[in-house]
Amino acid sequence: MSKKAKKIIRITALSLAGLLLVTLITAWIILRGRIKTMLSIRNVGDDLYTMDYQQNYHLDDALAAGIRNEDDLLKFVCDDLFFGYQIEGNFSKYGCAAFCTPAPGGKKLMGRNFDLFGSDTVCVYTHPKDGYAAVSTVSTDMVSVGEKSENTTTSFLGRAALLAAPYMSLDGMNEKGLAVSLLDTDRNSETHLNTEAPELIVTMAIRLMLDRAATVDEAIDLLRQYDIHTAHGWTQHIFIADAAGNTAVAEWHNNEMTVVRYPVCTNFRMTELSAEGDYSGMCERFDLLDKALKDKPENTAEEAMKLLEAAKQEPLYSADNVYTEWSVVFDLTDFTLDYAVNRDYGKVYHLDPRDF
Repeated sequence: MSKKAKKIIRITALSLAGLLLVTLITAWIILRGRIKTMLSIRNVGDDLYTMDYQQNYHLDDALAAGIRNEDDLLKFVCDDLFFGYQIEGNFSKYGCAAFCTPAPGGKKLMGRNFDLFGSDTVCVYTHPKDGYAAVSTVSTDMVSVGEKSENTTTSFLGRAALLAAPYMSLDGMNEKGLAVSLLDTDRNSETHLNTEAPELIVTMAIRLMLDRAATVDEAIDLLRQYDIHTAHGWTQHIFIADAAGNTAVAEWHNNEMTVVRYPVCTNFRMTELSAEGDYSGMCERFDLLDKALKDKPENTAEEAMKLLEAAKQEPLYSADNVYTEWSVVFDLTDFTLDYAVNRDYGKVYHLDPRDF
């Protein structure tokens, strides 16, 4: 082989190697946030997982996209995070209960039961450059992976599907002490405001408040800027609490948003009864929590978890076979949280998102 031929081969090989290196570097730059996020998912016990979300989920783009239903949301997530590859969603009916209570030492706590059909539970830590750090909870059933799916939470497809987690959150707390919880109300009826404001599906409203609001009033102001839409054949409301102990329930009815100031919330619309302020008899779990907090206004995190245990739903007694998937107590002062999953209150997991 001539020296000239060898030189051409060497140059070609070096060029191909350089091209491959540039391709790999470019791919890493594009995918590193996704890869690091997928690798961060770990099981902390039972069906509870944590996730350190390190990818930009482009909230401003999502807010500008006019997302009003599950299909719109899944399309945005798939186009933005999966380069157009479609994942399955499962927006189901869920029950739930939430409350806020003072704790010793001036702390404030929010307790929350999430009642569904049972799946894995993921606590997601987000820390966007343009928003507040936050933790939120996702049922893996929302993205069709986990306990009852052919794809486990820690499989490649399970980890990839959970890149949608920031927009699937059903409750959460941010570093400023704002906490939110989404709860169902009326069956066979959905909320679809039509006031010519920008459109927003309610699960995205959870993300918006966690990223951009520090107080209950700021959260309500944000919600008022959008036409809110619910899904899966139910209307919904949002329980909101902050580190000062302020609480509110945001609801949508007759094409307008209403706000009820009350420290307990379950699964009935409170607006109709707010003038009288008497919600007794509407829901057994509400009555239980309301009485307990009136009898004992201050509670430790352990006592708050006991209240959630008392208000849990068992599959045997639920007509929809819905039961408590997770119970969580958010410490709005310390930015830490305690989980019990699958109604196992003998095993409580204390989490600090800064350790994720």
